[in-house]
Amino acid sequence: MRSRPTTSSALARVRALVASRIGVDRRALAAFRVALALCLCLDLALRARNLTAFYTDAGVLPRTALRDLYPAISALSVHALSGTAWFEIALFALAAGFALALLVGYHTRLALLVSFVLLVSLQARNPLVLNGGDSLLRRLTLWGLLLPLGARWSLDARARVGDATDRSAGVVSAASAALLLQVVFVYVVTALFKHQGTLWDRGLAIRYVFDLREFTVFLGPVLAHHSLLLTAMDYGWVALLTCAPLLVLTTGRARAVLVGCFALAHVGLLCTIGVGIFPLVDLVALLPFVPPFVWDAVEDRLARSRLPALADDVATRLRSPRALTPSLPAPAPVGRLARGTLTVVVCLLLVGMCVWNAASLGYVHLGDDAGGVNPEAYGWNMFAPDPVTTDVWYVAPARLTTGERVDAITGDAVSWAPPPSFAARYPSARWRKYLRNVHKRDLGGLEAGYAGYLCSRWNATHDSGIERLRLAVAVKRARLGGPESVRHHERWNGTCASVT
Repeated sequence: MRSRPTTSSALARVRALVASRIGVDRRALAAFRVALALCLCLDLALRARNLTAFYTDAGVLPRTALRDLYPAISALSVHALSGTAWFEIALFALAAGFALALLVGYHTRLALLVSFVLLVSLQARNPLVLNGGDSLLRRLTLWGLLLPLGARWSLDARARVGDATDRSAGVVSAASAALLLQVVFVYVVTALFKHQGTLWDRGLAIRYVFDLREFTVFLGPVLAHHSLLLTAMDYGWVALLTCAPLLVLTTGRARAVLVGCFALAHVGLLCTIGVGIFPLVDLVALLPFVPPFVWDAVEDRLARSRLPALADDVATRLRSPRALTPSLPAPAPVGRLARGTLTVVVCLLLVGMCVWNAASLGYVHLGDDAGGVNPEAYGWNMFAPDPVTTDVWYVAPARLTTGERVDAITGDAVSWAPPPSFAARYPSARWRKYLRNVHKRDLGGLEAGYAGYLCSRWNATHDSGIERLRLAVAVKRARLGGPESVRHHERWNGTCASVT
């Protein structure tokens, strides 16, 4: 008779223990929503700079080439329905509008659903410019659909009657666990990748990365000359990645300190290595781990500002008669069925996530054709197992109709020497990703597509057109301060008429 209270108490303690690890504060979800929306907006803004080059038929990957290279993925892209610039501009504007709605929490779930669909479509339009950050952004958006991101700090919450109930309670569900585990998996898989290499465990990997001028930005060139500091950063980053499971095993101040260490590492990456929005996506992914006591302090600070009054005013203007009518809860059997179905779906997604990560590590083989996508190419293996040890850039000697010879990429005289700056060769991190994929992946015809784009771009902006064009790739191996030799390989040679 006495064993029942003891058993019940033990089960309650286990539930509380699990809930404290896999639960997410509603305010953390709200901050996650805001940061996710800002990341989506920034991603669109950065991609828009090369909208014609990457997402139209006049660019480097026309829709015919997309369908040949990625037949399964191309079917997922609304952006591939037309190859014109105006169509892409319209879709970019639509995506930005829904991202802004997500930012303020207006019809949050609908805004997030449309944002997710348009994000998948945009990424499927040109897989050659994607990296692990794009994959993580897509998955964070998916998990967000299964969580109440609009429950706090949103116009939806302000306009909802009875929103004051249970405002500080956390969300404990299969979806909250999946969101946290997704981030932990990223770090764990990255650590396993690095342990498979030969440079990270010797403290040399980051030194090689900083020796490559095409990657370093801002403070990167300054740190490149401090080998001892870079070695310490190497060992510290690998150790931190190895401790990633503690993100879900710890709580309170210990978890806050660990989140702070990861955040500091990502800020350091952002200030030194040009990999696009990858570090920002990682920072967004850390927000759900931030413990409640931090959000208590944030909320106290917000309460003393004018933001709540401003939000109330906007919510009042947007409030509709329908919103004033409290929604009735679903009947208990229906609610239980929905929750059970959602749990099953999340578990299946988690299994799929585990299989994908195992495949990226080489532990599972998904077949010779996994929809045209190689998990190893879009996994969490940036600079791993070992970092690239070569600078790679393209040179495009062109003969104009006037007889003049220029580099069609930069417009300058042709030079085979390492460029003093890679900004002209790689105007963005996505250009570098695309051209490196052209260089290292056997996809056929990509050089012709790039040549056609260079011809079209030049002929549209110059009086003297290109008569003949060559594409050559230059490779310079990093030697950590030693002599560096440059090798050249011609990859394409022809006339503009043959590719435009």
